[in-house]
Amino acid sequence: MRTLRLLATLAYSASLAAQTVIPVGQFRSVELHNGCNVIVRHGPAQRVTILTGSLGSAEVRLMDGERLVVGNCRRGCQIEIVTPALTAVSVSNGGTLQTLGAFPAQAAITAEVEQGGTIDIRSMAPAAVDASVHSGGRIFTNPRETLTGTVTSGGGITYWGAVRVEQFVRDGGSVAKGAAADAGKPLAELRPELHAIPPIPPVPPIPPVSQ
Repeated sequence: MRTLRLLATLAYSASLAAQTVIPVGQFRSVELHNGCNVIVRHGPAQRVTILTGSLGSAEVRLMDGERLVVGNCRRGCQIEIVTPALTAVSVSNGGTLQTLGAFPAQAAITAEVEQGGTIDIRSMAPAAVDASVHSGGRIFTNPRETLTGTVTSGGGITYWGAVRVEQFVRDGGSVAKGAAADAGKPLAELRPELHAIPPIPPVPPIPPVSQ
């Protein structure tokens, strides 16, 4: 038993040692590029931590004094961002940004996906969401009052809640209300692309061989 506890303690200490805090200035929005995976949590002070990987696993920089840009993540790199609030999030050319845990109420947020990727901001629940998807990708959101959804050239926006919706869809894609049973499902289980694949028809029984 003591050996197991010691091994568990060493494993926990190693996981903490592997995490790297990246010093950044104050930011209001987060942008992901080229396949990065980011978790966003609420906290009183802003912090960016590489949970898996090393300091060179991703490019993290502050642009224009307010945009936190994360790009060129190596495979297996995962980053956690802690912030009291965000005004905008975006993903381009693949990658995932998802919020986890409770957030205090905020007025509005803008979410944008371009050329593939996923944004899941269901746990933020702002009053107004302005969401857009261009050339593939998906957004999951839970606004409290209004949603403006724009989809062009493929992709989808899924929302929950009894909200006013203004939608613009062009050249493929959808803005649709999610099923109540899916509202609290983990992001990994929300895979709408599976519904687009037609089910495989049953194989007819093999007729008996005549003697």
